[in-house]
Amino acid sequence: MESMTPRSNSEFPDPFAAEVASETPADDIFTAFARFLQIQVAHGDATDDTIRAYYREIDFWTQWCARHDVDPARARRIHIEMYREEMKQQGLYVTTRSHKLSIVRRFYDAAVEAGLRQTNPAAGVRGGKDQTPGEEKIKSLTSAALSHLLEVVPTDTLVGQRDRAIIALMAIHGLRRIEVQRLDESSLHIDEDLVSIEVTGKGNRLRQIYLRPDTFGALAQYLKAKHSSGLPENGPCFVSLSNRSRGERISRRSLNEIVDFYLNQSSLKRAGVSCHALRHTFGTLAISGGAQTEHLRAALGHVDIESTELYVKAVKRVQLH
Repeated sequence: MESMTPRSNSEFPDPFAAEVASETPADDIFTAFARFLQIQVAHGDATDDTIRAYYREIDFWTQWCARHDVDPARARRIHIEMYREEMKQQGLYVTTRSHKLSIVRRFYDAAVEAGLRQTNPAAGVRGGKDQTPGEEKIKSLTSAALSHLLEVVPTDTLVGQRDRAIIALMAIHGLRRIEVQRLDESSLHIDEDLVSIEVTGKGNRLRQIYLRPDTFGALAQYLKAKHSSGLPENGPCFVSLSNRSRGERISRRSLNEIVDFYLNQSSLKRAGVSCHALRHTFGTLAISGGAQTEHLRAALGHVDIESTELYVKAVKRVQLH
């Protein structure tokens, strides 16, 4: 993280100074935020991934502050609005901007609660107005495109075998990126002819996913090759195969890079088509194949049926055009 102690700069004159005491250091606000994450997020039971995600977004915000000579402890609404404008210029979607700003808002909520600020500079600053219907945001592949994507993944190398299993779990069974990353070898259960994996979804909610024979075949091939290469037979299912971090649990960033690589290799890469598009592919193909909405909801791990119904609307939209 860049230094959070700003240099003086006339770009932001005194009227923009925050309503905090001049001696309030940014470190105090970070201490208050750390306590906020520990006690309030997810009712005090936030996962490590959630905590890291919060810190990552605040890191982005404080880096922006450092580049613009703004003390995060003394930021005003105009600075939050400038941050939003820069995100807009970078082409970030309204939903992404809104998510990032919501975490900045909670950062300053913690400061207000701790008595370090009188007001929250991010209060009321929204990411923008997005009038795009939810179903139009669903980016997915056709069945033929998915087949083509899987064809370009090699099956004669450990890397290719790992990547094929990853893509199959996302596109054929609808796993989220984080759910693939969290899988351990112990998540796999074999009961006679039924093979399933226990998936840890959002909010640490568990669900059982039954694997198709071809998906299990791809996963089994990878695990056999993984063990033959000397990597352990327990712990994380999908691991890094690079020299520097070999055997460590694969990162979410690496999962993005893997999926994007094969999308580019198959000429399927376009705006909005990445890891999550594979999950969308599972949803749209399931509905197109006659799956019941309630069954799809369970498979995807949705809390609200409205989220699942977006796939129904997305399929109908395609059928009408």
